[in-house]
Amino acid sequence: MEDPRMTSARLVLQECFWGDYQMTAKELVDGLEANELGFDRFLFSKIMENSPYPSRHIRVLFHPDTWRTLLDRYFKNARNTKRVRIVAANLTGNYDLATEYQWRL
Repeated sequence: MEDPRMTSARLVLQECFWGDYQMTAKELVDGLEANELGFDRFLFSKIMENSPYPSRHIRVLFHPDTWRTLLDRYFKNARNTKRVRIVAANLTGNYDLATEYQWRL
């Protein structure tokens, strides 16, 4: 069975990079594991901006402490868009961030 990080990395390269960078899934995972300066922020922003399933990839590729820190930073610096709020709500479980998408009883 394939490592979920490699599967996610391969999808992120297809969905988020559009051939702009010459990188393999292994290089992407290795870059995260090596804590390359700024690589985690770069990758996080690519996923947030371009992935059809950002929450899934962020959870798989990043350690929870890391994605929480990156999300806080991104949330403060990003435009207050519905997409960012929805992803943040999905990742954190704080659905008050996207109240317009909560089910009504």
